[in-house]
Amino acid sequence: MTDKNLVKKRFAGAGVSYDSDAVVQKEIAVELASLIRNLVPSSFCNRVLEIGCGTGMLTRELVRFISPEELYLNDICPEFSSMFTDLGPAAFIAGDAETVDFPSGLGLIASSSVIQWFSDPEGFFRKCSSSLQNGGYLAFSTFGPGNMKEIAEVTGHSLHYRSLDGLESMLASRYRTIHMSGFCRQLNFASPVEVLRHLKRTGVNALNRKVWTRKDLTDFCNTYSALFGTADGCTLTYTPVFVIARKM
Repeated sequence: MTDKNLVKKRFAGAGVSYDSDAVVQKEIAVELASLIRNLVPSSFCNRVLEIGCGTGMLTRELVRFISPEELYLNDICPEFSSMFTDLGPAAFIAGDAETVDFPSGLGLIASSSVIQWFSDPEGFFRKCSSSLQNGGYLAFSTFGPGNMKEIAEVTGHSLHYRSLDGLESMLASRYRTIHMSGFCRQLNFASPVEVLRHLKRTGVNALNRKVWTRKDLTDFCNTYSALFGTADGCTLTYTPVFVIARKM
């Protein structure tokens, strides 16, 4: 079960560094916005809800080409509400997206790099369906199997990353899938310590509360280097996936 309080604490702490360090998440937001632009009719972009808006990577990509009459932004970290004052009348909904109330009659619900943290993604998809108008769109990115495989192998800690087939199965009773895709992106870091620094500065160190000893750090670095060391340092793998689905 995901510790949502820890997720909230870690991402709030990474707010000032997220935009500069979350290079893959930025690429993902750009790709998801492009898919929305190409696959979601503008007539469904008048009432929009973004789930897990964070510092606004996806938000600012979306408002380049849509001008919703009503824009709702949700995030588990209420601190992020102050980052959107330049967007005019956007309404901020603070709280866990799995439990807070959503507006009704939405044309589009969008989310980038968030759903992997949810305890019950299928329940979340049902909730979104209840808030979407007939024919409305759910557009999201998350991460598939093999995401951060290095961290999983070295520490034994990992989120449950669903395959595209698994996501499609969860959606099938309420949505028609319009698009599914994914890619693999491998980052290189000078050392395992730099990997840990990257995880901290992007909030992704929310997998467990353990306070590491010096020995823990040494063991992590030695194992990581042995398993994933390269001539350029060491690797960290991201496997984003993208889904555009329409409510039936």
